[in-house]
Amino acid sequence: MNEDIEEYRKIGEGLINQLKLTTYPIAVKLIKAGEEVSSNALRPKDMFDFEIPACLAYTWCRRGGFHFFLKGEEIACKPISCHYFGLERLEDPGDVYKAWERKAAYKKNADMEKKSRENDAILEFGEIQGIAISPLNSTIIIPDIIMIYCSPLILSHLILAATYEGGSLTSHFNGMESSCKEGIIRTYKSNECQVVAPGMGDRVMAGVQDHEMIFSIPRLKLEMVLNNLFLAGKKINPSPFGIPHLNATIGPVKTFGKWNEPGVWPLLRKKIKKE
Repeated sequence: MNEDIEEYRKIGEGLINQLKLTTYPIAVKLIKAGEEVSSNALRPKDMFDFEIPACLAYTWCRRGGFHFFLKGEEIACKPISCHYFGLERLEDPGDVYKAWERKAAYKKNADMEKKSRENDAILEFGEIQGIAISPLNSTIIIPDIIMIYCSPLILSHLILAATYEGGSLTSHFNGMESSCKEGIIRTYKSNECQVVAPGMGDRVMAGVQDHEMIFSIPRLKLEMVLNNLFLAGKKINPSPFGIPHLNATIGPVKTFGKWNEPGVWPLLRKKIKKE
């Protein structure tokens, strides 16, 4: 992708219209030391007069169109600020697992808290100075990542687009800290698209709805996903795919006197080995 911010805004509008998104896709940029951030990016403490969970900023961004720049001291969720984003530092890094055990018990005990997160993608302390987020359709940043909050149906189309040229996606789930560690950090570090199941914090603190999932795209894969959107199943005629999908009519059902089933099925019926 090029560095034209207007092009990203057009992509944002296109995604909203093509996928029928009900909230804005989010542009995310990890701000390195020395990089400047637009003054149009709000600081959470200025707006809310207090630090807030990062996931709540994503909600204000995708639903309200706000632009934010978050530094460590503005993120209320300290496991995110310290353990994942590397914006603040604990005296003992192991304290995060002990705190989860003592005050939350997301997992059985502190050892299981740690074991559940052994494969986490994290940033080391000082790798970045903060996180900038902006609605893609009006973005003020060139994104490193695009996070799309969507229904399972839209997610299916995005997965098909991301795998249209072969391969498959590998995603990680442990039920917690998902939008930050999987939607942002793992996508950034792996440079691969990620399917994200919003964690309990996302849903309880940030108001992510029961039906919402997240698809996260690294910038270098965005053009590929866009080019492949809605190409899957293009030889099925008439195509049953769209948003929303047609009623369930594909299968052993006749439409206008013809069997309405994908051509793959009868082709393989002829090739089944007879005993």
